[in-house]
Amino acid sequence: DVLVSDSALGRVVRLSQEGQPKGWLGNDQLNYPTGLARDPVRGNFYVADTRLHAIFMFDANGVFLRRFGSWGEREGEFNAPTHIGFRNDELFVSDTLNSRVQVFSPDGQYLRQIGRRGLFVGDTPRPKGIAIAQNGLVYVVESYYDHLLVFNAQGDFLLPIGGTGQGPGEFYLPAGVWTDNNNRVYIADMFNGRVVVFEFLGEGNDKPGIRCF
Repeated sequence: DVLVSDSALGRVVRLSQEGQPKGWLGNDQLNYPTGLARDPVRGNFYVADTRLHAIFMFDANGVFLRRFGSWGEREGEFNAPTHIGFRNDELFVSDTLNSRVQVFSPDGQYLRQIGRRGLFVGDTPRPKGIAIAQNGLVYVVESYYDHLLVFNAQGDFLLPIGGTGQGPGEFYLPAGVWTDNNNRVYIADMFNGRVVVFEFLGEGNDKPGIRCF
């Protein structure tokens, strides 16, 4: 099935692979759902609710299990979470208005933070899309300065990609990011009306090499 966050209706819609409606979930819990992520081992999935400043957890059948988080700036609290990602038994949450990415265990226990508020390249004043590659690299869309930022699994900043523009490898208000199993990275470059594709070329001198298609 395909799950789609319908923010305006306050629910997650379930579609078949052909796009046919199969129902919805979260009507009684969600207010403004945005990011979606799935735990491939347990089958559970997570929904970020930007207005409720919380993460909601459902089982594979769409049954509500629990929620965690509330408004605030401390560890485990959120200010308008948006995009989320799951990889290697960890949940990554773009805590957008707190200017950071928070990492949690599958049951919602806080583990660590990636990024910080600031004006330097590598800071995360407006984190949006987030994706975690098979090799553990963490890709964060930083929409304030139109960068794709690359971190290692521990949260160390490695590389900025892009900047404001319309040329190859540049962005204008980027939003989502996704990685496949062939070392490619896809960025939704919203105001340029396109998807930009990069390929990871391997690591050297502790820095990843990445090229734009």
